[in-house]
Amino acid sequence: MKVFMVSIIVGLCGCAALAQNPNVPFKPGEWKVNLTMVLNNGKPMNTETQMCAAKPEEAWNQKRPGQLCDPVKLTPVSGGFHMQMHCKGGSGQIVTEMHIDMMTHFSSNGESYTETGTSTSSTTIPGRPPMVMSIQMKGQGTRIGACTTPAKP
Repeated sequence: MKVFMVSIIVGLCGCAALAQNPNVPFKPGEWKVNLTMVLNNGKPMNTETQMCAAKPEEAWNQKRPGQLCDPVKLTPVSGGFHMQMHCKGGSGQIVTEMHIDMMTHFSSNGESYTETGTSTSSTTIPGRPPMVMSIQMKGQGTRIGACTTPAKP
């Protein structure tokens, strides 16, 4: 279950910084995203991903197998936005429900950002109490140049 939740979070957080906001400069291209997550047990977990985004909204339109998400809520803030998201995933009788809350701030040239937030998930398995996990997240993204692979719809 941890692997399922972390893979969803990594994909969502990388995309969070690329969501469209008319008050935030955005430079299309290849982005490198570094994310540090601190799990319930206090151990940090670092991930690095790359993605191509020709338009900011393309990042949110990517399909993620086994995951159903409500529309993302974006609230503009100075130099960035506040993002909230709710998703469900799982198979059979095992279901994970997740809430993500992130603050993202872009640099003035639109080629980098920082983000902080939390993810809270609850996994239900028949006959057991729900397993709850809270994750503290801190990330940064940097535009590294033109896209080397096309953006994924």
